[in-house]
Amino acid sequence: MTRGSGSPGTGRIVEEASRPVDRTEFAEGKGPAYVVILGRFMTNIGFFMVIPFLAIYLTRSDGFSSFQAGILFAVLQFTRRGIGVLAGWASDRFGASRVLTLGLLIEAAAYLAFPVIGRSFWLWAIAIALLGSGGSLNNNGSRSLVAASKAGGIAANLSRYYVSINGAALIGPLIGTALVAGHVIWIGFAVAAALHLAFSAATMVLLRGMPVPPIGAIRLDAMVVGLRDRPLMLYCGLAVGGWFLITQYPVALPLTIVHQGLSPDLAGYLTSANAVAVMITVTLIGSRVDRRGTIGRLDILALSGVVLGGGWLICAFSGLGPIVAAVLVTSVGESLFCGVVDANVAGLAPPGCLGMYLGYSTMAWGLGGMLGGLIGGGFDLAANHGALPAFWVVLALLGVGPAIGVRLGRSYFATELKRREAAGRAA
Repeated sequence: MTRGSGSPGTGRIVEEASRPVDRTEFAEGKGPAYVVILGRFMTNIGFFMVIPFLAIYLTRSDGFSSFQAGILFAVLQFTRRGIGVLAGWASDRFGASRVLTLGLLIEAAAYLAFPVIGRSFWLWAIAIALLGSGGSLNNNGSRSLVAASKAGGIAANLSRYYVSINGAALIGPLIGTALVAGHVIWIGFAVAAALHLAFSAATMVLLRGMPVPPIGAIRLDAMVVGLRDRPLMLYCGLAVGGWFLITQYPVALPLTIVHQGLSPDLAGYLTSANAVAVMITVTLIGSRVDRRGTIGRLDILALSGVVLGGGWLICAFSGLGPIVAAVLVTSVGESLFCGVVDANVAGLAPPGCLGMYLGYSTMAWGLGGMLGGLIGGGFDLAANHGALPAFWVVLALLGVGPAIGVRLGRSYFATELKRREAAGRAA
């Protein structure tokens, strides 16, 4: 057959097949969001396979005291949440996909180091700090990519993201329990590292060609600008209450189970029930949130505080039934809260500052988590003085108070969100 022979149709097929894939179409579609959601589901299985059982490993295998283990977990919380603004700035400066990949590689290195560190507290502190720092980069890069997706709706995409996290929170601990029972938790370290390495390789391939900000697009001192953004600071301050109440699952829930003389195993079952309930609820409401607009998202945020606070108030009544009811109600509140909290922050972000503003939201998360972890002392104090109903009332007010604040500031926040969204479209 001579050159040029063959039908014109065949030539067109060969020509189209030889064209490069349209990376712009992929970047502006649902592709990046779905890559992140699936990848984070995979890596979070590894995270939840290891982290809930790390204190057991540190105290039993490495001989650390509970105090030392507590310090290491404080380091993890600080690095994973506390440096969120710096991670967000890096995401805006170097590109969310690059920051995501770097974070995954750092986390993988930390997991691989765990089995070979030995009993040096300071080496463990360094490894834990690396894990938290990598997790901060991973978390912010992921949320920036999901929130920036132009297809599917911000709230709906973020809802799917949180569904994937809760799905991993259901599966990972079940695997970790089996590993701990078999005294082979080191397998969990290796699997977690492998999952992070696999996702990092996937991001290098699938997210190659994602838009990268030009040099000088955002300066380091831009992090201070966010602190002067009154609407952002007010909003994040009100969100602390929601994050505080969500963190009561590993604190107040097991404490009340033990106080009532119920089986400690219930804490694991009820936590799994929370994950299932959140997945179902977020799936049902996720696509509906975007249709309610700015005012609707703020109303949902206010409602979430009332539902979360009211759910924990049910624990003022004794018995398994009220505790189960509290878990189901607070799961709905958690779903409402997580479905909108970051979507509103993304709406406040100026062009080119999405990652940094989500970093401030992460700091609110970290502050709420830190305060939530300190509530155990208050529980013991109330229990010793027969004042547990008052304890649960205080917790309820920590949800209702911010809800009232959001409701009173609804017009203020809505006006600011609409103004900034219009400015972003015009930019």
